[in-house]
Amino acid sequence: MSYDLHGDLRAPADRRPYRRASEDGPETKLRTDTHNVWFRQIGWHGQSGAFYAFDEDPSKHEPGSFGPVWIEVESSPIDEQ
Repeated sequence: MSYDLHGDLRAPADRRPYRRASEDGPETKLRTDTHNVWFRQIGWHGQSGAFYAFDEDPSKHEPGSFGPVWIEVESSPIDEQ
């Protein structure tokens, strides 16, 4: 029986790949001086260093914090009209 760094909390099975960039999911848009850039959430990254699939619940394995993993899915120049 093996335990992760946090005692009784077991690390999840490795379920890569996470969410495909082409799949629908939460998105966010960032505007730079020259481009609009869209990012899509594909998974989670825990404080322990573990990565989780998008549909997993990291709170079952992480005693501390966790955050979303984003990838860039689109970028387009800003029209200067």
